[in-house]
Amino acid sequence: MSIPSHILVVDDETNIRLTLSALLRRAGYEVATAENGFDAVALLEQQPFDLLLVDLKMPGMDGMQVVDAARQHQSMISVIVLTGHGSLETAVEGLHQGIFDYLLKTTEPGTVIARVQAGLAARTQQLRQRALLGVVGDAVQELRGHSPRPQEPADGEGRTIAVGVLRLNTWRQEAMLQGRTLALTPTEFRVLLCLAERAGIMVSYTELVRCAQGYDTAEAEAGELIKPHIHHLRQKLEPDPSTPRYLLNVRGKGYLFSPIGE
Repeated sequence: MSIPSHILVVDDETNIRLTLSALLRRAGYEVATAENGFDAVALLEQQPFDLLLVDLKMPGMDGMQVVDAARQHQSMISVIVLTGHGSLETAVEGLHQGIFDYLLKTTEPGTVIARVQAGLAARTQQLRQRALLGVVGDAVQELRGHSPRPQEPADGEGRTIAVGVLRLNTWRQEAMLQGRTLALTPTEFRVLLCLAERAGIMVSYTELVRCAQGYDTAEAEAGELIKPHIHHLRQKLEPDPSTPRYLLNVRGKGYLFSPIGE
């Protein structure tokens, strides 16, 4: 079963807010609501959302200010702006803000759902493109054999994390297993580091993407983004990748690193 997308509805009009949230929940989405921009920003700071549906005209903090704040906290969130005042100038401003769509509040429910679906699909495509660029960048570095290293700190070591016989040097981005250097891509190293720092504790898909890639995404999408990196790490770490002993899957939730003994 796929994990439902999370949507934040922001509108100071109670009827609009309740109607939209009920409509979206019936369509299978997880929905949170806020009656003003300040409450919306507080929610955006606390949890990830896939799409923001926000009223343009609100007292105190208007819709565009909410969009600005949303971009600071969740750069990949898809945005649909609602307004009761059709305005070409506002629509153009919205396009410059990276807003996916611009709908009148009188838009019929079927169209609202269709545009929400399209906004979520566009976000998924952007995430896949970003992940692909990361894979391509890693592949280029592997083909080059190595990248020039920055000047090392005075002690020449940086931070070293030891988990059993696995050693990770954060400055060199180097992983050693029983004295053998592992040929990891930068992304694979970051994923392994995130797991090793919390050895024995399940790390969710979204936490891994946030830790290794630096952005927020929905759980289902995060799982798809992380899965190939885990597959490659198992090929390099596990005695038998088909029966992993160290990089363990917690079904539907995330991964857990079981320390490699001495």
